Amino acid sequence: MNRLPKEAIQNNIGALMLLKNETSAAKERFYAAIKTKKICSTCCSLADLIPDTICPKVDVEPSGLMWFENRLLKETLHCNHRNDVLETVLPFGMEYFQCPIRVSTSCDARIASGMNLALVLFRESKHNIEDIINLLKWAIGLEVENSPDEVEDENVDQLLIAIAHSNIGVLRLMQQNLRAASQNLSKASSILHDTIQKGLRDPQHPWSRTSTPIDYVKLTIMMNRVHVAIRTNDDHTRKYYDSLLSVVNAVSHKSFYRIKWLVSLSTFFIKGLLNQSEEHFSEAFECYNQMLYITRKEWGHNHKHVANILELKGTVQFDQKKYQNAMLSYLASWKIYQHAGCKLDESRLLYAIGRTLHDREEFSDALGMYQKAIALREKIDCSSKRMKIDSIEILCNICRVQRIMGDLPSALETNVRVVQLASEMVGGGVAASSHAFVRNRMMILGNLYVEMGQLPEAMETFSQVARGSSDGNSMIVSHARPEVEDVDTNSFTVRAAERLGKLGIIKPHAAAA
Repeated sequence: MNRLPKEAIQNNIGALMLLKNETSAAKERFYAAIKTKKICSTCCSLADLIPDTICPKVDVEPSGLMWFENRLLKETLHCNHRNDVLETVLPFGMEYFQCPIRVSTSCDARIASGMNLALVLFRESKHNIEDIINLLKWAIGLEVENSPDEVEDENVDQLLIAIAHSNIGVLRLMQQNLRAASQNLSKASSILHDTIQKGLRDPQHPWSRTSTPIDYVKLTIMMNRVHVAIRTNDDHTRKYYDSLLSVVNAVSHKSFYRIKWLVSLSTFFIKGLLNQSEEHFSEAFECYNQMLYITRKEWGHNHKHVANILELKGTVQFDQKKYQNAMLSYLASWKIYQHAGCKLDESRLLYAIGRTLHDREEFSDALGMYQKAIALREKIDCSSKRMKIDSIEILCNICRVQRIMGDLPSALETNVRVVQLASEMVGGGVAASSHAFVRNRMMILGNLYVEMGQLPEAMETFSQVARGSSDGNSMIVSHARPEVEDVDTNSFTVRAAERLGKLGIIKPHAAAA
Protein backbone atom coordinates (compact mmCIF):
# COMPACT_ATOMS: atom_id res chain seq x y z
CA MET A 1 0.00 0.00 0.00
CA ASN A 2 1.31 3.46 -0.95
CA ARG A 3 1.78 5.69 2.08
CA LEU A 4 0.65 9.29 1.71
CA PRO A 5 3.07 12.13 2.53
CA LYS A 6 2.76 13.35 6.11
CA GLU A 7 1.61 16.83 5.11
CA ALA A 8 -1.17 15.34 2.95
CA ILE A 9 -2.37 13.17 5.85
CA GLN A 10 -2.36 16.14 8.22
CA ASN A 11 -4.42 18.13 5.73
CA ASN A 12 -6.84 15.24 5.21
CA ILE A 13 -7.36 14.82 8.95
CA GLY A 14 -8.11 18.53 9.20
CA ALA A 15 -10.57 18.30 6.28
CA LEU A 16 -12.43 15.43 7.95
CA MET A 17 -12.54 17.32 11.24
CA LEU A 18 -13.94 20.31 9.39
CA LEU A 19 -16.67 18.08 7.96
CA LYS A 20 -17.53 17.26 11.58
CA ASN A 21 -17.52 21.02 12.33
CA GLU A 22 -14.63 20.62 14.78
CA THR A 23 -13.12 23.89 13.63
CA SER A 24 -10.37 24.46 16.20
CA ALA A 25 -8.97 20.95 15.86
CA ALA A 26 -9.16 21.21 12.06
CA LYS A 27 -7.25 24.47 12.09
CA GLU A 28 -4.42 22.90 14.09
CA ARG A 29 -4.09 20.17 11.47
CA PHE A 30 -3.91 22.66 8.61
CA TYR A 31 -1.26 24.58 10.55
CA ALA A 32 0.61 21.30 11.01
CA ALA A 33 0.39 20.44 7.29
CA ILE A 34 1.92 23.79 6.37
CA LYS A 35 4.56 23.67 9.10
CA THR A 36 5.54 20.14 8.07
CA LYS A 37 6.70 21.49 4.71
CA LYS A 38 8.26 24.57 6.33
CA ILE A 39 7.02 26.67 3.40
CA CYS A 40 5.13 29.49 5.08
CA SER A 41 8.05 31.91 5.50
CA THR A 42 7.68 33.40 2.02
CA CYS A 43 4.69 35.56 2.97
CA CYS A 44 4.81 37.98 5.89
CA SER A 45 1.05 38.19 6.29
CA LEU A 46 0.82 34.39 6.28
CA ALA A 47 3.29 34.18 9.16
CA ASP A 48 0.91 36.34 11.19
CA LEU A 49 -1.96 33.96 10.46
CA ILE A 50 0.02 30.87 11.49
CA PRO A 51 1.44 31.38 15.01
CA ASP A 52 4.38 29.21 16.09
CA THR A 53 2.56 28.29 19.30
CA ILE A 54 -0.18 26.27 17.57
CA CYS A 55 1.42 23.22 15.97
CA PRO A 56 1.43 20.43 18.55
CA LYS A 57 1.11 17.53 16.11
CA VAL A 58 3.87 18.17 13.56
CA ASP A 59 6.13 15.31 14.71
CA VAL A 60 3.54 12.50 14.84
CA GLU A 61 4.54 9.37 12.90
CA PRO A 62 2.70 8.79 9.57
CA SER A 63 1.40 5.39 10.71
CA GLY A 64 -0.39 6.95 13.67
CA LEU A 65 -1.77 9.71 11.47
CA MET A 66 -3.12 7.21 8.94
CA TRP A 67 -4.85 5.23 11.68
CA PHE A 68 -6.50 8.40 12.94
CA GLU A 69 -7.54 9.42 9.41
CA ASN A 70 -9.19 6.04 8.80
CA ARG A 71 -11.12 6.35 12.05
CA LEU A 72 -12.34 9.82 11.09
CA LEU A 73 -13.41 8.55 7.66
CA LYS A 74 -15.80 6.10 9.34
CA GLU A 75 -17.12 8.75 11.71
CA THR A 76 -17.83 11.33 8.98
CA LEU A 77 -20.04 8.88 7.08
CA HIS A 78 -22.78 9.41 9.66
CA CYS A 79 -22.31 13.05 10.73
CA ASN A 80 -24.10 16.19 9.53
CA HIS A 81 -21.71 18.08 7.23
CA ARG A 82 -23.88 21.19 6.99
CA ASN A 83 -22.35 24.51 8.08
CA ASP A 84 -24.20 27.75 7.32
CA VAL A 85 -21.81 30.22 8.95
CA LEU A 86 -21.02 31.94 5.64
CA GLU A 87 -24.62 32.12 4.46
CA THR A 88 -25.20 35.68 5.70
CA VAL A 89 -21.61 36.83 5.07
CA LEU A 90 -21.41 36.23 1.33
CA PRO A 91 -23.14 38.38 -1.29
CA PHE A 92 -26.40 36.62 -2.16
CA GLY A 93 -25.95 34.51 -5.28
CA MET A 94 -22.19 34.03 -4.80
CA GLU A 95 -20.56 30.88 -3.47
CA TYR A 96 -17.28 30.55 -1.58
CA PHE A 97 -16.11 26.94 -2.01
CA GLN A 98 -17.06 25.23 1.26
CA CYS A 99 -16.17 21.58 0.75
CA PRO A 100 -13.03 20.67 2.76
CA ILE A 101 -10.39 19.32 0.36
CA ARG A 102 -8.46 16.06 0.82
CA VAL A 103 -5.44 15.23 -1.34
CA SER A 104 -2.92 12.46 -1.91
CA THR A 105 0.32 14.19 -2.95
CA SER A 106 2.80 16.57 -1.37
CA CYS A 107 2.45 19.23 -4.07
CA ASP A 108 -1.33 19.29 -3.64
CA ALA A 109 -1.02 19.41 0.16
CA ARG A 110 0.34 22.97 0.08
CA ILE A 111 -2.62 24.19 -1.96
CA ALA A 112 -5.27 22.20 -0.09
CA SER A 113 -4.01 23.09 3.40
CA GLY A 114 -3.84 26.78 2.47
CA MET A 115 -7.35 26.74 0.98
CA ASN A 116 -8.81 24.76 3.89
CA LEU A 117 -7.18 27.10 6.38
CA ALA A 118 -8.54 30.10 4.47
CA LEU A 119 -12.04 28.59 4.74
CA VAL A 120 -11.68 28.23 8.51
CA LEU A 121 -10.38 31.78 8.93
CA PHE A 122 -13.13 33.16 6.72
CA ARG A 123 -15.76 31.40 8.83
CA GLU A 124 -14.30 32.99 11.96
CA SER A 125 -15.27 36.43 10.57
CA LYS A 126 -12.53 38.23 12.49
CA HIS A 127 -9.77 38.35 9.89
CA ASN A 128 -9.13 40.99 7.26
CA ILE A 129 -10.34 39.89 3.82
CA GLU A 130 -7.02 40.94 2.28
CA ASP A 131 -5.18 38.54 4.63
CA ILE A 132 -7.38 35.65 3.50
CA ILE A 133 -6.75 36.60 -0.14
CA ASN A 134 -3.00 36.63 0.55
CA LEU A 135 -3.25 33.16 2.10
CA LEU A 136 -5.01 31.84 -1.02
CA LYS A 137 -2.42 33.52 -3.24
CA TRP A 138 0.36 31.91 -1.26
CA ALA A 139 -1.32 28.51 -1.53
CA ILE A 140 -1.34 28.58 -5.34
CA GLY A 141 2.06 30.24 -5.73
CA LEU A 142 0.86 33.78 -6.33
CA GLU A 143 3.25 35.36 -3.84
CA VAL A 144 1.95 38.70 -2.67
CA GLU A 145 5.15 40.61 -3.35
CA ASN A 146 6.88 38.36 -5.86
CA SER A 147 5.83 36.10 -8.72
CA PRO A 148 2.73 37.05 -10.73
CA ASP A 149 2.16 33.47 -11.90
CA GLU A 150 0.92 30.29 -10.30
CA VAL A 151 3.14 27.33 -9.60
CA GLU A 152 4.06 25.72 -12.89
CA ASP A 153 4.42 22.14 -11.62
CA GLU A 154 2.49 19.98 -14.09
CA ASN A 155 1.73 17.52 -11.27
CA VAL A 156 -0.24 20.13 -9.33
CA ASP A 157 -3.99 19.61 -9.37
CA GLN A 158 -5.18 22.45 -11.58
CA LEU A 159 -8.72 22.01 -10.30
CA LEU A 160 -7.54 23.32 -6.94
CA ILE A 161 -5.99 26.34 -8.66
CA ALA A 162 -9.35 27.05 -10.29
CA ILE A 163 -11.18 26.83 -6.94
CA ALA A 164 -8.68 29.19 -5.33
CA HIS A 165 -9.18 31.77 -8.09
CA SER A 166 -12.95 31.48 -7.66
CA ASN A 167 -12.64 32.08 -3.92
CA ILE A 168 -10.38 35.08 -4.48
CA GLY A 169 -12.94 36.43 -6.96
CA VAL A 170 -15.70 36.20 -4.35
CA LEU A 171 -13.55 37.99 -1.77
CA ARG A 172 -12.66 40.70 -4.31
CA LEU A 173 -16.36 41.23 -4.94
CA MET A 174 -16.87 41.68 -1.20
CA GLN A 175 -14.20 44.40 -1.39
CA GLN A 176 -16.25 46.06 -4.17
CA ASN A 177 -13.44 45.40 -6.67
CA LEU A 178 -15.49 44.18 -9.62
CA ARG A 179 -12.68 44.30 -12.15
CA ALA A 180 -10.38 42.07 -10.08
CA ALA A 181 -13.28 39.73 -9.24
CA SER A 182 -14.09 39.35 -12.93
CA GLN A 183 -10.45 38.61 -13.79
CA ASN A 184 -10.14 35.92 -11.11
CA LEU A 185 -13.41 34.25 -12.06
CA SER A 186 -12.50 34.28 -15.76
CA LYS A 187 -9.20 32.63 -14.85
CA ALA A 188 -11.02 30.04 -12.72
CA SER A 189 -13.46 29.27 -15.54
CA SER A 190 -10.66 28.92 -18.09
CA ILE A 191 -8.66 26.55 -15.88
CA LEU A 192 -11.78 24.53 -15.09
CA HIS A 193 -12.62 24.11 -18.79
CA ASP A 194 -9.07 23.04 -19.71
CA THR A 195 -8.83 20.67 -16.75
CA ILE A 196 -12.11 18.93 -17.49
CA GLN A 197 -11.14 18.51 -21.15
CA LYS A 198 -7.84 16.91 -20.14
CA GLY A 199 -9.64 14.77 -17.59
CA LEU A 200 -12.03 13.46 -20.21
CA ARG A 201 -9.09 12.41 -22.40
CA ASP A 202 -7.03 10.96 -19.55
CA PRO A 203 -8.77 9.30 -16.57
CA GLN A 204 -5.48 9.40 -14.64
CA HIS A 205 -5.26 13.20 -14.84
CA PRO A 206 -4.29 14.74 -11.46
CA TRP A 207 -7.74 16.24 -10.75
CA SER A 208 -9.05 12.73 -10.14
CA ARG A 209 -6.69 12.46 -7.11
CA THR A 210 -8.76 14.71 -4.86
CA SER A 211 -11.98 14.07 -2.98
CA THR A 212 -13.50 17.26 -4.41
CA PRO A 213 -17.03 16.79 -5.87
CA ILE A 214 -16.62 17.96 -9.46
CA ASP A 215 -20.31 18.94 -9.80
CA TYR A 216 -19.96 21.33 -6.87
CA VAL A 217 -16.77 22.78 -8.35
CA LYS A 218 -18.37 23.44 -11.74
CA LEU A 219 -21.53 24.94 -10.26
CA THR A 220 -19.59 27.21 -7.90
CA ILE A 221 -17.19 28.61 -10.49
CA MET A 222 -19.70 29.01 -13.30
CA MET A 223 -22.44 30.54 -11.15
CA ASN A 224 -19.98 33.05 -9.68
CA ARG A 225 -18.76 33.96 -13.14
CA VAL A 226 -22.25 34.57 -14.51
CA HIS A 227 -23.19 36.67 -11.48
CA VAL A 228 -20.18 38.96 -11.85
CA ALA A 229 -20.64 39.08 -15.65
CA ILE A 230 -24.17 40.41 -15.11
CA ARG A 231 -22.93 43.08 -12.74
CA THR A 232 -20.17 44.16 -15.13
CA ASN A 233 -22.45 44.13 -18.21
CA ASP A 234 -20.29 41.54 -19.95
CA ASP A 235 -21.31 41.02 -23.59
CA HIS A 236 -20.95 37.25 -23.23
CA THR A 237 -23.18 36.88 -20.17
CA ARG A 238 -25.95 34.99 -21.98
CA LYS A 239 -23.43 32.47 -23.34
CA TYR A 240 -22.00 31.97 -19.85
CA TYR A 241 -25.49 31.40 -18.47
CA ASP A 242 -26.29 28.80 -21.13
CA SER A 243 -23.14 26.92 -20.10
CA LEU A 244 -24.22 27.15 -16.46
CA LEU A 245 -27.64 25.69 -17.30
CA SER A 246 -26.02 22.75 -19.06
CA VAL A 247 -24.16 21.98 -15.83
CA VAL A 248 -27.30 22.45 -13.71
CA ASN A 249 -29.16 19.89 -15.83
CA ALA A 250 -26.43 17.28 -15.39
CA VAL A 251 -25.39 17.53 -11.72
CA SER A 252 -26.04 15.05 -8.95
CA HIS A 253 -27.46 16.58 -5.77
CA LYS A 254 -26.00 13.82 -3.61
CA SER A 255 -22.27 14.60 -3.87
CA PHE A 256 -22.40 17.67 -1.56
CA TYR A 257 -25.18 19.25 0.45
CA ARG A 258 -24.69 22.74 -1.09
CA ILE A 259 -25.44 21.58 -4.65
CA LYS A 260 -29.24 21.59 -4.33
CA TRP A 261 -29.17 25.22 -3.12
CA LEU A 262 -26.81 26.28 -5.91
CA VAL A 263 -29.07 24.67 -8.50
CA SER A 264 -31.99 26.77 -7.20
CA LEU A 265 -29.88 29.92 -7.27
CA SER A 266 -28.71 29.23 -10.81
CA THR A 267 -32.16 28.31 -12.12
CA PHE A 268 -34.12 31.19 -10.62
CA PHE A 269 -32.04 33.88 -8.93
CA ILE A 270 -29.25 34.20 -11.51
CA LYS A 271 -31.80 33.93 -14.30
CA GLY A 272 -33.80 36.71 -12.64
CA LEU A 273 -30.73 38.95 -12.46
CA LEU A 274 -30.01 38.28 -16.13
CA ASN A 275 -33.59 39.03 -17.20
CA GLN A 276 -33.59 42.20 -15.12
CA SER A 277 -30.30 43.36 -16.68
CA GLU A 278 -31.87 42.81 -20.12
CA GLU A 279 -35.02 44.71 -19.01
CA HIS A 280 -37.25 41.64 -19.25
CA PHE A 281 -38.99 42.71 -16.09
CA SER A 282 -41.96 40.33 -16.10
CA GLU A 283 -39.70 37.30 -16.52
CA ALA A 284 -37.34 38.60 -13.83
CA PHE A 285 -40.25 39.13 -11.42
CA GLU A 286 -41.47 35.59 -11.95
CA CYS A 287 -37.97 34.20 -11.30
CA TYR A 288 -37.69 36.19 -8.08
CA ASN A 289 -41.10 34.94 -6.94
CA GLN A 290 -40.02 31.33 -7.44
CA MET A 291 -36.73 31.99 -5.67
CA LEU A 292 -38.57 33.67 -2.80
CA TYR A 293 -40.70 30.57 -2.25
CA ILE A 294 -37.65 28.28 -2.20
CA THR A 295 -35.68 30.63 0.06
CA ARG A 296 -38.46 30.95 2.63
CA LYS A 297 -38.80 27.18 2.69
CA GLU A 298 -35.03 26.71 3.09
CA TRP A 299 -34.12 29.53 5.48
CA GLY A 300 -37.33 30.84 7.02
CA HIS A 301 -39.32 34.03 6.51
CA ASN A 302 -36.99 36.38 8.39
CA HIS A 303 -33.67 35.43 6.80
CA LYS A 304 -31.53 38.07 5.05
CA HIS A 305 -31.82 36.12 1.80
CA VAL A 306 -35.58 36.73 1.87
CA ALA A 307 -34.95 40.45 2.40
CA ASN A 308 -32.55 40.47 -0.55
CA ILE A 309 -35.07 38.92 -2.92
CA LEU A 310 -37.87 41.21 -1.71
CA GLU A 311 -35.60 44.18 -2.41
CA LEU A 312 -34.96 42.94 -5.95
CA LYS A 313 -38.69 42.43 -6.49
CA GLY A 314 -39.18 46.02 -5.40
CA THR A 315 -36.52 47.19 -7.85
CA VAL A 316 -38.24 45.40 -10.73
CA GLN A 317 -41.61 46.84 -9.75
CA PHE A 318 -40.07 50.30 -9.47
CA ASP A 319 -38.64 49.97 -12.99
CA GLN A 320 -42.13 48.99 -14.17
CA LYS A 321 -43.49 52.12 -12.42
CA LYS A 322 -45.62 49.96 -10.15
CA TYR A 323 -44.79 52.21 -7.23
CA GLN A 324 -47.35 50.91 -4.72
CA ASN A 325 -46.23 47.30 -5.19
CA ALA A 326 -42.59 48.36 -5.08
CA MET A 327 -43.25 50.17 -1.80
CA LEU A 328 -44.74 47.04 -0.24
CA SER A 329 -41.76 44.91 -1.31
CA TYR A 330 -39.27 47.48 -0.02
CA LEU A 331 -41.09 47.80 3.32
CA ALA A 332 -41.14 44.02 3.81
CA SER A 333 -37.42 43.85 3.04
CA TRP A 334 -36.63 46.79 5.34
CA LYS A 335 -38.45 45.19 8.29
CA ILE A 336 -36.29 42.06 8.00
CA TYR A 337 -33.06 44.08 7.84
CA GLN A 338 -34.24 46.21 10.77
CA HIS A 339 -34.94 43.11 12.85
CA ALA A 340 -31.50 41.73 11.97
CA GLY A 341 -29.79 45.01 12.94
CA CYS A 342 -28.21 45.54 9.52
CA LYS A 343 -27.82 49.33 9.56
CA LEU A 344 -26.29 49.68 6.11
CA ASP A 345 -28.96 47.52 4.50
CA GLU A 346 -31.64 49.47 6.41
CA SER A 347 -30.25 52.70 5.03
CA ARG A 348 -30.28 51.35 1.47
CA LEU A 349 -33.93 50.25 1.79
CA LEU A 350 -35.00 53.54 3.37
CA TYR A 351 -33.42 55.32 0.42
CA ALA A 352 -35.27 53.02 -2.02
CA ILE A 353 -38.53 53.77 -0.22
CA GLY A 354 -37.71 57.46 -0.44
CA ARG A 355 -37.08 57.18 -4.19
CA THR A 356 -40.45 55.50 -4.65
CA LEU A 357 -42.24 58.22 -2.69
CA HIS A 358 -40.25 60.83 -4.60
CA ASP A 359 -41.42 59.47 -7.95
CA ARG A 360 -44.98 59.43 -6.62
CA GLU A 361 -44.46 63.13 -5.81
CA GLU A 362 -45.07 62.55 -2.10
CA PHE A 363 -42.20 64.89 -1.36
CA SER A 364 -42.62 65.37 2.37
CA ASP A 365 -42.64 61.60 3.07
CA ALA A 366 -39.77 61.08 0.62
CA LEU A 367 -37.68 63.70 2.42
CA GLY A 368 -38.31 61.97 5.74
CA MET A 369 -37.10 58.64 4.36
CA TYR A 370 -34.01 60.20 2.78
CA GLN A 371 -33.13 61.88 6.07
CA LYS A 372 -33.53 58.63 8.00
CA ALA A 373 -31.31 56.88 5.45
CA ILE A 374 -28.51 59.43 5.74
CA ALA A 375 -28.82 59.51 9.54
CA LEU A 376 -28.23 55.74 9.69
CA ARG A 377 -25.16 56.07 7.47
CA GLU A 378 -23.70 58.72 9.74
CA LYS A 379 -23.66 56.12 12.53
CA ILE A 380 -21.53 53.81 10.37
CA ASP A 381 -17.89 54.22 9.41
CA CYS A 382 -18.22 55.69 5.90
CA SER A 383 -14.56 55.36 4.97
CA SER A 384 -15.11 53.28 1.82
CA LYS A 385 -15.55 54.99 -1.55
CA ARG A 386 -18.74 53.06 -2.21
CA MET A 387 -20.36 54.31 1.00
CA LYS A 388 -19.30 57.89 0.31
CA ILE A 389 -20.81 57.73 -3.16
CA ASP A 390 -24.06 56.32 -1.75
CA SER A 391 -24.15 59.11 0.84
CA ILE A 392 -23.68 61.71 -1.92
CA GLU A 393 -26.51 60.06 -3.86
CA ILE A 394 -28.88 60.41 -0.90
CA LEU A 395 -27.84 64.00 -0.20
CA CYS A 396 -28.39 64.97 -3.86
CA ASN A 397 -31.97 63.78 -3.65
CA ILE A 398 -32.52 65.48 -0.29
CA CYS A 399 -31.37 68.72 -1.94
CA ARG A 400 -33.72 68.19 -4.87
CA VAL A 401 -36.76 67.58 -2.64
CA GLN A 402 -35.95 70.52 -0.37
CA ARG A 403 -35.68 72.74 -3.43
CA ILE A 404 -38.98 71.49 -4.85
CA MET A 405 -40.67 72.13 -1.49
CA GLY A 406 -39.27 75.68 -1.43
CA ASP A 407 -36.95 75.17 1.54
CA LEU A 408 -34.02 76.91 -0.15
CA PRO A 409 -31.85 77.45 2.97
CA SER A 410 -31.94 73.71 3.74
CA ALA A 411 -31.32 72.86 0.07
CA LEU A 412 -28.33 75.20 0.11
CA GLU A 413 -26.92 73.62 3.27
CA THR A 414 -27.37 70.12 1.86
CA ASN A 415 -25.72 70.99 -1.43
CA VAL A 416 -22.72 72.47 0.42
CA ARG A 417 -22.33 69.07 2.11
CA VAL A 418 -22.43 67.35 -1.29
CA VAL A 419 -19.72 69.67 -2.64
CA GLN A 420 -17.55 69.08 0.44
CA LEU A 421 -17.89 65.28 0.28
CA ALA A 422 -17.25 65.11 -3.47
CA SER A 423 -14.28 67.49 -3.20
CA GLU A 424 -12.72 65.31 -0.49
CA MET A 425 -13.15 62.21 -2.66
CA VAL A 426 -11.25 63.71 -5.59
CA GLY A 427 -8.46 65.15 -3.45
CA GLY A 428 -9.62 68.76 -2.97
CA GLY A 429 -7.87 71.84 -4.35
CA VAL A 430 -7.31 72.07 -8.09
CA ALA A 431 -8.45 68.49 -8.66
CA ALA A 432 -11.83 69.27 -7.11
CA SER A 433 -12.31 72.61 -8.86
CA SER A 434 -11.79 70.97 -12.26
CA HIS A 435 -13.78 67.80 -11.60
CA ALA A 436 -16.98 67.54 -13.63
CA PHE A 437 -19.29 66.41 -10.84
CA VAL A 438 -17.99 68.94 -8.29
CA ARG A 439 -18.25 71.78 -10.82
CA ASN A 440 -21.83 70.79 -11.65
CA ARG A 441 -22.80 70.83 -7.97
CA MET A 442 -21.14 74.23 -7.70
CA MET A 443 -23.40 75.46 -10.51
CA ILE A 444 -26.42 74.20 -8.57
CA LEU A 445 -25.08 75.98 -5.50
CA GLY A 446 -24.76 79.20 -7.49
CA ASN A 447 -28.31 78.87 -8.81
CA LEU A 448 -29.59 78.39 -5.26
CA TYR A 449 -27.86 81.60 -4.19
CA VAL A 450 -29.52 83.39 -7.11
CA GLU A 451 -32.96 82.07 -6.12
CA MET A 452 -32.35 83.25 -2.55
CA GLY A 453 -31.31 86.69 -3.76
CA GLN A 454 -27.71 86.32 -2.49
CA LEU A 455 -26.10 87.61 -5.67
CA PRO A 456 -22.55 88.28 -4.30
CA GLU A 457 -22.31 84.67 -3.10
CA ALA A 458 -23.71 83.48 -6.43
CA MET A 459 -21.13 85.48 -8.38
CA GLU A 460 -18.30 84.13 -6.22
CA THR A 461 -19.50 80.56 -6.78
CA PHE A 462 -19.82 81.02 -10.54
CA SER A 463 -16.35 82.61 -10.59
CA GLN A 464 -14.88 79.52 -8.89
CA VAL A 465 -16.44 77.38 -11.60
CA ALA A 466 -15.14 79.65 -14.35
CA ARG A 467 -11.61 79.50 -12.92
CA GLY A 468 -11.67 75.72 -13.01
CA SER A 469 -10.08 73.91 -15.92
CA SER A 470 -11.68 71.59 -18.43
CA ASP A 471 -12.32 68.03 -17.26
CA GLY A 472 -10.84 66.68 -20.49
CA ASN A 473 -14.13 66.17 -22.32
CA SER A 474 -16.22 69.31 -22.06
CA MET A 475 -16.50 72.57 -20.19
CA ILE A 476 -19.27 73.00 -17.65
CA VAL A 477 -19.70 76.74 -18.08
CA SER A 478 -22.14 76.06 -20.91
CA HIS A 479 -24.45 74.36 -18.41
CA ALA A 480 -24.83 77.42 -16.17
CA ARG A 481 -28.43 77.98 -17.17
CA PRO A 482 -30.80 79.30 -14.51
CA GLU A 483 -33.73 77.86 -16.44
CA VAL A 484 -32.47 74.30 -15.82
CA GLU A 485 -34.54 73.83 -12.70
CA ASP A 486 -33.80 70.17 -11.99
CA VAL A 487 -30.20 70.46 -13.13
CA ASP A 488 -28.94 67.51 -11.08
CA THR A 489 -30.95 65.08 -13.23
CA ASN A 490 -29.88 66.29 -16.68
CA SER A 491 -27.75 64.13 -18.96
CA PHE A 492 -24.63 66.11 -18.19
CA THR A 493 -24.85 65.33 -14.48
CA VAL A 494 -25.20 61.64 -15.23
CA ARG A 495 -21.95 61.78 -17.22
CA ALA A 496 -20.31 63.82 -14.47
CA ALA A 497 -21.36 61.30 -11.84
CA GLU A 498 -19.97 58.50 -13.99
CA ARG A 499 -16.59 60.24 -13.94
CA LEU A 500 -16.79 60.47 -10.17
CA GLY A 501 -17.64 56.78 -10.19
CA LYS A 502 -14.31 55.95 -11.82
CA LEU A 503 -12.92 56.06 -8.30
CA GLY A 504 -14.07 52.48 -7.93
CA ILE A 505 -17.78 52.07 -7.18
CA ILE A 506 -20.24 49.52 -8.48
CA LYS A 507 -22.92 52.00 -9.62
CA PRO A 508 -21.06 54.89 -11.25
CA HIS A 509 -24.24 56.79 -12.06
CA ALA A 510 -25.62 56.59 -8.52
CA ALA A 511 -24.97 60.20 -7.55
CA ALA A 512 -27.28 61.37 -10.32
CA ALA A 513 -30.11 59.01 -9.41
